Amino acid sequence: MLALDEVKSPLRRGRVGRAVGFVRPYLFGLASAAYLFTVGWIRSRNRGLIVELCRHFGYPYNVREQPTLPVIALDEITDEQVAIDVRALDTVDGNVTDRELIAICRLVRQQRPQAMFEFGTFDGRTTLNMAANAPNESRVYTLDLPPQDVPESRIPLDQQELRYASKPESGSRFKGTEVETRIVQLYGDSGRFDFSPYASQVDFIFIDGSHVYEYVINDSLLALQMLRNGRGTIVWHDYSTWDGVTRALHDLARRHRSFKDVRRVEGTTLALLQL
Repeated sequence: MLALDEVKSPLRRGRVGRAVGFVRPYLFGLASAAYLFTVGWIRSRNRGLIVELCRHFGYPYNVREQPTLPVIALDEITDEQVAIDVRALDTVDGNVTDRELIAICRLVRQQRPQAMFEFGTFDGRTTLNMAANAPNESRVYTLDLPPQDVPESRIPLDQQELRYASKPESGSRFKGTEVETRIVQLYGDSGRFDFSPYASQVDFIFIDGSHVYEYVINDSLLALQMLRNGRGTIVWHDYSTWDGVTRALHDLARRHRSFKDVRRVEGTTLALLQL
């Protein structure tokens, strides 16, 4: 056995030593639990910790709306051999996953839309990739809610999505890139914004704005009006992870004939409608 010269192995602690060493995290955990189960549970983030604790001990609590949309494989709707240009690989909270980004890039590359519209710019990662995979003459119109307008939004935002609206800059990922000239940054509340210039002018729409039920319904119906001659593709993000999105898509699929063929893309939180 090899060893370092003149260096002794650290002494191994016995049971008493290990027990004494555990006192500090035990007391900290005890104090944290006392806070969590008295006033801490009021915060939604802490309620999530309680749910995880329940799961750890075998109670599978889940308050989410259960996804019921039919599932479709990505290879059924796109060619797996299509060459795509994937950019801005580093992800942050609020971005689509790598698989979701690949799905969007493949859809755009294969369908070659002339005009695209995005609800919710955030940091512009998806915007950048949509522009990079579309024809050079295409345009991406992306609408974002400025942080200062959040208090006056048509419908109050979910508390959990306020952190996505409160950012220093919209579209920072595509700023300074060669595709920036193909992107038109718009600002406003989709509940009040004038969409008439885009009516029947868009081929591909990505909906990733507010996750509140009323906004998802509003944005989806607006997207339908924007499709060129009623034909094109609508993609939603966060189906099955945000109740507002999931419930809205279920109601649209049940009650509006234009949305009856909405499908969930396998292995993602994307929902897809091709008309």
